[in-house]
This record gives sequence, structure tokens and C-alpha cells, in this order.
Amino acid sequence: MSNAEEKVIRAPIACILGHIDHGKTSLLDYIRGTVVQEREAAGITQHIGASFFPIEDIKTFLSKSKEEFAEKEFKIPGLLIVDTPGHAAFLNLRKRGGAVADIAILVVDIMSGTQPITWESVRILRERKTPFIIAANKIDRIPGWKSIKDADFSDVYKKQKQHVKDYLDEKLMRMSVDFLQEGYKGIARYDKIKDFTKKIAVIPTSAKTGEGISTLLMVLMGLVQQYLTKNLKFSEGSAQGVVLEVKKERGYGKTMDVLIYNGNLHKGDEFVVGGLNNPIKSKVRALLTPKPMDEIRDPRQKFDSVDNVSAAAGIKVLAPDVDEVVAGSPFKSISTEEQEEQVYREIEEEVEKIKIRTEKAGVVLKADTLGSLEALENHFSKSNVSISVADVGAIKKEDIINARIVKDFDPYSATVLGFNVPVFPEAEEQANKDNIRIFTNNVIYRLLEDYLDYAQTRKAEDTAQELSELILPAKLKMFPQYIFRNSSPAVFGVNVEGGTLQAKVQLMTDEGKKVGRVHQLQDKGQNIDKADKGAEVAISIRGIEVGRDIEKDETLFVKVPESHVRQLIAKFLNELTTDQKDVLREYIKLMREIETPWWGM
Repeated sequence: MSNAEEKVIRAPIACILGHIDHGKTSLLDYIRGTVVQEREAAGITQHIGASFFPIEDIKTFLSKSKEEFAEKEFKIPGLLIVDTPGHAAFLNLRKRGGAVADIAILVVDIMSGTQPITWESVRILRERKTPFIIAANKIDRIPGWKSIKDADFSDVYKKQKQHVKDYLDEKLMRMSVDFLQEGYKGIARYDKIKDFTKKIAVIPTSAKTGEGISTLLMVLMGLVQQYLTKNLKFSEGSAQGVVLEVKKERGYGKTMDVLIYNGNLHKGDEFVVGGLNNPIKSKVRALLTPKPMDEIRDPRQKFDSVDNVSAAAGIKVLAPDVDEVVAGSPFKSISTEEQEEQVYREIEEEVEKIKIRTEKAGVVLKADTLGSLEALENHFSKSNVSISVADVGAIKKEDIINARIVKDFDPYSATVLGFNVPVFPEAEEQANKDNIRIFTNNVIYRLLEDYLDYAQTRKAEDTAQELSELILPAKLKMFPQYIFRNSSPAVFGVNVEGGTLQAKVQLMTDEGKKVGRVHQLQDKGQNIDKADKGAEVAISIRGIEVGRDIEKDETLFVKVPESHVRQLIAKFLNELTTDQKDVLREYIKLMREIETPWWGM
């Protein structure tokens, strides 16, 4: 390949993702020799970050494990690795028509195995058709494991006792079964795979001792070079990218961290980017790049100021009027007026199709970035949760008012849910006034669970309250031998053959004759409010005489008003027990035979 052709091979973009605390950032830190993670809140990555790993630095790292690793020839200039705070941030990294990431590293704790966020990450990778490998991390915690710092996995594995090898292999087998159930034909340890296009490679690693990390890099780069280099040629021209984060920097003011995945960006270029309300046009005042192997979100050293960058690159852009830029939005540089109009339209469409504003009843969703918002929409929609408003930004008074409007149509949806966003004081005040629940969380599936628990509990409470106000069907059989009093009031024993017998309800015979109202309901001499199927209880009825008004062995039914029957059928049929439904059907059939007019229903 000529030198000219070599120049068009861009660095592949690799995204690292997985469950919280499974060691994503720690793995990268080990390669960098930094402690980025220790500078993050509670050791959990809060912001999306990008690091460029030049090929020479990668070779230096590989040489710690095996000299022959460092002698490998690579066509790519290095790797741009994007570290995310979770699966939601990965959705920030999307471009028109697919994923920004060329390949992904899914990190799974070998000891605790796959977790909910693991599967959320896997499903996103599948949707984006992004190839991935698995780092089975924390092998140093395997009982009896003898660590060798920086060792290639195959070398350190050979030195383990047989029972330790068996333990690791069993963990990997369990992981393989989990993936099989998720629809993947197979995952396997990298050294047991012949065709990497048919199986997903698993590389056991330790971010603590460095074991297997060189192996992970070798497999990653081998896959990129063998299968993906045809996709790594970028065309000369305008820069295309995605905004990772917008934040204030001391000495710079508001800045944008941008991932450029195609083209070139120069100091002085005009660009269009997604904003809170409309696309924003601005001009590059300065381009800052982190030092090689450093972190864009929390660098150890000062940024380098450069005049231009080429894809793929993680850069900090200084530009005026970017206060309302939305993280996760598309970024495109422009060179002509015609191009400006087209780019403006494309970005407007891209942002608007993620935001939702409908007239229908549903929850109000707020998220920190467009990517997070899209992830929220996907998860809530898959759980059949309706959405009335989905937007980016803090929870404001306007969001509470929107939820209050929903309350008239669906009280259970009248909530505001925030992912990784603050709640303004005026919003809290309005929520208290309007009795609107606000839920916030920085883990999507937990936010969804909190809402579903709330909605289901509310529905169950309301259903129970409404049901308690309805007369329920019941079928009774009198015991001839247990006529305690014939009249004033009549007291006799019955067996509840089905349904639920309540006190104060009207009874009738199986021929439709009115019997009277249950005055009291007793079990073993104690007054009770209700009796279910199988119960044997005594009831008292005023105004009748057993032997004259009714026989001693009558079959009796609770007389259920027409309006109550209709409500039971229309609203509460799923809340009734099987025997309650059976008795209700028998009661309706009986009433039709008696030819009461309204039973033509």
C-alpha cells in the first residue's frame, strides 16, 4: 500500500461498556498507567470520555507481556477508545444510518457474571449491529489464582492448578449459556475460536494485575485489522461527529467534548450542532486535544492547541454561543451556504425524532443527553409505558404542568421521570402543590422499576378500594340441620359454594325470589365482614321465616345490582378469582332465564 493510501486509514473507534463496577475504566487505566477512575465520583464513571492510544504506545504496552507482540505489524495509527458511564451513553454515539463505534469491548465481572445492564448493553450492540468482544474481568479474584503481573492470558493460565482452571472454565461456560439464551449461537475463549465471524471471543483479564490485557488488545486489533479496515477509510471533507459532553472549563468557559468520526475539522470552521430548542450555528475558536494516552474528560496534562484534526479523534471545541448545545447531538462542519441549509435540516430532524411531544396520556421523561433519552424511550416503550413528553434538560415547572394535564386522562401516568438531571426548586414546589410524583435515578432500569412499582401499587390500591364498594357474587347452600332460629331474625348455617359473601347484601333463591338482606355474618360466634368459597358460616336475616318464606335446604345467590355486574365485567374481571367468575356467570345465566329485562346484555 502506498504512503498516500496509508494516510486515509483512520483510527478505529472502540467503545467500552458493561455493568456498573465491572472494571471498564480500570482496564483502560491500566493501559494508560493513570488513575482516572479514582478522580470520578464514588469510583463510578459519570461522564463519557475518549482516549487516543497511538500504535507505538500500544506496542510498548504489549512488549510488557511478550516481545513478539510488539513486533506485529499494524496498518492502523492507533485506537480511539470511548469510555461510557453505562449503556445509555453508548447511544449518544450514533450517526445517521448506524453506530459510531466500529467495535466494542463488553466488560463482565467473571465472579458475578452477567447483570441487567450487561444485557441492556448487548441488546444495544445488536440493534446497532456493532461487533464486540468480551473482557471477562477480575480473574485475580478466582479462588487459588496465582497472578503474574502483565502476563499474556495463555501463559498465566498454564501455570494454574487444575481445580483453578476448572473453576474459570465453569464460569465461562455459565456465561456462554447465558448468551445462548439471549440468542447468540456461542461465545468462547479466544484461543478456542477458529472463525471469529461466527463466535464472540472472550478474553479473561485482570485490571488489577494486568493479566490478559495485552491479550485483549491483540485480539481487538487483530479483529479490526482483519475484518474492519475496509470501513476505516474516511473521505476528505467536512467533519462529522457527535457531542459527548458540554461543560464549563476554568479559563475557557463553556466547551464541547466532540467525537469526530469522519472528515476534517479546522480552527475557524463554521459548524451546526443540535440545541435545546433549535440547531445552533457557531464557529470553531480553538481546537484542544488531550495528550496521547490521556483522557479528554479528566486529563493529567494540559491540552494541546491544534489548527486541525482528522477522524477519528476526541477533541475539545471552544466556540461562542454553545450554552444550549445538547450532549449526544450530531455535529457537522459546513463550508458553503447550500451545505449549511442541508446540514441544519438534517440535524433538526435527527434531534426532533428523538424528542417526543404528543397529546396522549403518558409519563413525562427528562434526560441529560439525547442518547440517554433514546435509551429511556426504548426501555419504557418495551415495557408498554406510554410517553407524553420526552425531552432533554433539568426538570422544570413546565414538566409538572404537563404531568398535571395527563392526570385527567390517566392518573397513573401523571409522573415526571428524570435520568441524571437536577430538579429545579419551582418544579418541586409545583409538584407538591399538584400532587405529582417525581422520580429521579442515574440507572435507567432502576428508574423504570421505580415507576412500575409505583403505578402497579397505585392501581392495586385503587382497584381494591373500588372493588370494596361493589357487591360481589356468591352462591350459598343452606344446611337443613343447622337452623338455629326460624324467624325474628332467622338464623341458619350455610356453605359458601363459590364467590364471596359479604354482610348487608341482599339474597335471592335460585328461582329469583327475594329472601332478604344479610343482617349479620358469623364464624364460630364472631361477627365477620365476608366469607369466601368453602367457608361454613351462620347468617341472620330479618323479616323472613324458614319453612314458610324459604325452605330449609335452599340454594341462595347474592343479588348483585345491574350496575355492579356491568362494572365487574368491564373493569374488574381480571381481579376476580376463578370461583367468583364462575358464580358471576351462573348468576347472569339465572337472571336471563328469569327473563329480567336488563339481562339481555
